[in-house]
Amino acid sequence: MTKLVGDDVDGIELDGYEPVSEVMGLADTWWSGPDSLVALYTGEAMSLDFPRGRIALIYSGLDQWGLRGGVETGDG
Repeated sequence: MTKLVGDDVDGIELDGYEPVSEVMGLADTWWSGPDSLVALYTGEAMSLDFPRGRIALIYSGLDQWGLRGGVETGDG
């Protein structure tokens, strides 16, 4: 896992990543790539005009189970 804070969040390249729409919760947005997930926490920092408070967590080196959490299509 890699943690980026403040202006370092701007350097994240999300080309080839897709938004993960079914994830709701603590992060503002999640992005899924070939072997990684990116969680962006930016909303509160931006609403408080505190860009240094932005955080990105990058979970890399994930296999298919790690990317999908063991959930199969059609699971409810």
